[in-house]
Order: sequence, then C-alpha cells, then structure tokens
Amino acid sequence: MSDGDDGSNEGPAERAKRAGMDQVEENANKIWVEYMLDLIWDVCRVRRQFTTDDVWDFYNLASPDRRPTTHELRAMGPVMLKAAKEGMCEKAFMPAIPSRRASLHASPRTVWNSLIYEGE
Repeated sequence: MSDGDDGSNEGPAERAKRAGMDQVEENANKIWVEYMLDLIWDVCRVRRQFTTDDVWDFYNLASPDRRPTTHELRAMGPVMLKAAKEGMCEKAFMPAIPSRRASLHASPRTVWNSLIYEGE
C-alpha cells in the first residue's frame, strides 16, 4: 500500500522533508556548495569515517576572506547527499554522534564512511 500520491511509499512527512531540503539546496550560494563539495572530497581522502563537524573544521582552516558563505547552513545536508551520490561517501550503519560544535548543542550528526580514503 502506498502512502504517497505518486505511488511511492513516501508519506507526507518524508515528502515535506525532501521538499525542504530541495528548497534549501536551491537557495544556497552555488559557489559555497561547490567549495563544500571540494572540502568533503578532502576530508574523505584523509578520514575513514567523519561527520559534518570534520568538514566544518576544514572550512574554518581557510581565512575568512577566501571562503564563500551561504545564508542557510542547513544546505549542508543536501550537499552531503550530493557528495554521496557522487561516490565520495556513504552513510555509516551506526548511530549518530553528538556534534562537537557548541552552536549545535551536541545535536546528533550522521556518521559517514569515506569511499575514497587514502590514509592520514
């Protein structure tokens, strides 16, 4: 039995989540998106497993005048999914871990496995 009007098993909550992520990605600074994808590539090459906290650590290493910004940091979710679709990483089959970033108040972060790990 399908919950979705389109014949899928996706219910209204999942459709709303997907629509929100699509809108956030659409409105994000495209230069920022590409920059973050490059950083995810860099993180994947040196970490077997990582979270977005690791990507933000790499981001913060660059001088503020050299790194692009975006108005909506929630765009990181769609960027991570894009990185996964591009074969850089995949979600790890393990529970989320608390964020190290104080601004996120230890909220859960998805753990990702690198698919291009080269070593540290």
